Amino acid sequence: YIYLSAGTTSHLDMTLVSNTQTAATAPTTGRLVIFEEASTGTTTLNTHIKGWVSRDNGSNYDQVTLVSEGEYVTGKRILSGSVDFTMASGTNMRYKITTHNQSSTKITRVHGASMLWS
Repeated sequence: YIYLSAGTTSHLDMTLVSNTQTAATAPTTGRLVIFEEASTGTTTLNTHIKGWVSRDNGSNYDQVTLVSEGEYVTGKRILSGSVDFTMASGTNMRYKITTHNQSSTKITRVHGASMLWS
């Protein structure tokens, strides 16, 4: 969340986009791993937090269906998912993570992420 002024707080949805990584050859599958925390409220996967992967430098993204792999620390989960690419072939890999419907009663934090491909 962002502090605006005089103690006023605004809870904003966020979009995180990775730097581009170059694959040796055009991959057919992208995988995303996210370290997430529902700081306040409950975060519903694929509704309040979504993950995306791209092989064309972010011109197009395929959505990953996220699942919980369990907690790595109390209250913090490892989320992961993979998708077969549907976009035009390419080797410029990026991921995007978005949060949705954030408010004073729903705060989702991202502590880290990793992208893999094959």
